[in-house]
Amino acid sequence: DTGQPPPLVAEHRWRTIVAIVGDPATASAVDPEIGWAKARCLRPGTYTEAALHSERVVSVTPDRVEGAFAEYEAALARRHALDLDDVLVRAADLFHDDARFAERMHWRYRHLSVDEFQDVNPAQFRLIRALLGNRDDLCAVGDPNQAIYGWNGADPTRLARLPQVVVGMEVVRLDENHRSTPQVVAAATAALGRTISTPPRSVADDGPMPLVTAFDDDDAEAEAVVASLLDRSETGAAWSDQAVLARTHDQLATMGRALARAGIPHRMAPGPESPPGETMSSGGGAGGRRANSDSRDRAPGDSDDVVELATFHRAKGLEWASVHVVGLEEGFVPIVYAESSEARDEERRLLYVALTRASRDLHCSWVRSRRMANGRRMDRQPSPWLAAVSRVSRAGAGRTPRRDANRMIAETTSGLGR
Repeated sequence: DTGQPPPLVAEHRWRTIVAIVGDPATASAVDPEIGWAKARCLRPGTYTEAALHSERVVSVTPDRVEGAFAEYEAALARRHALDLDDVLVRAADLFHDDARFAERMHWRYRHLSVDEFQDVNPAQFRLIRALLGNRDDLCAVGDPNQAIYGWNGADPTRLARLPQVVVGMEVVRLDENHRSTPQVVAAATAALGRTISTPPRSVADDGPMPLVTAFDDDDAEAEAVVASLLDRSETGAAWSDQAVLARTHDQLATMGRALARAGIPHRMAPGPESPPGETMSSGGGAGGRRANSDSRDRAPGDSDDVVELATFHRAKGLEWASVHVVGLEEGFVPIVYAESSEARDEERRLLYVALTRASRDLHCSWVRSRRMANGRRMDRQPSPWLAAVSRVSRAGAGRTPRRDANRMIAETTSGLGR
């Protein structure tokens, strides 16, 4: 509108930070901290105090983060560029700094709706307030039990406080779950434990009890998942009605290799941003690296009838008839770096999100011995929250008849070649 060229939007923040700090490991720690700071509208000079106040657990010192943050901002300025986080911040700045622009935008956007409001961070909320101006025409939908983006600066208490911010806002409570069976909801509610907001009750038809299984090792777990997927396919279920969920991408990679050996078509599910350490490639956006949603593993045919593999974060908002939630072990659920009570509460809500992706069949599993990313095999313990789920579930056998599994794999592979 002003005749100026649009700003360059710089992607791949991690690559720029590697060049600044000198090594990928340090960059992987600094990158999400810059995202966290920008999501909270912080500048390099205000990062350290805010990080200490929030008790951020980072493998590098706050002054190292702050220095890299300042150099990163200088690098953007030299290129006359913004990153994806800056787009939110600068958009809100325009409303505050240019009254004429704000007036035009308020006329253009009369009604504002915000979904997943429990995951709104300060930078996003600042833009929401700027879009509203002095009006109160806002519809916000959210579930405090699905607040899982605290790592990105989101404040799960903001949803509860919203009626005090928008005076006169009517609160409508959605107390019915129309997607998942009562059995799935019972398991997910048990995993959630005590909460300030009672989860919705299921009004769907009854279904089978969830299954909780302990396997000797990750090979046995993968073999059982493969056998179950093949068995459901033989009964007429579509591949796309089934999913395998795990806390980290490394866990999914193991499952992906097992599915590939069995000839089962599958892909990594596209979805919302994930926290650092969960995904495989660098990208822009607050909080660090994102998986490339175009990177998909599929068997020949390349159709959309595939089994989805997704991390818990990326599964949010999606649903399947049958879901395998694997690797439910201490160190993964909750993740090892979730040390504060707030972080562990968020991990518990994340498990609730994962379990409620199933509409009918829910399979949960953990292993007593797992080969880790470094190649070492380690003894494992179940997630501390799995016992509560087990009390409203049935126990699996913990083994798969190898002959039957091999037969199904051979038949499926043979069928793919016809």
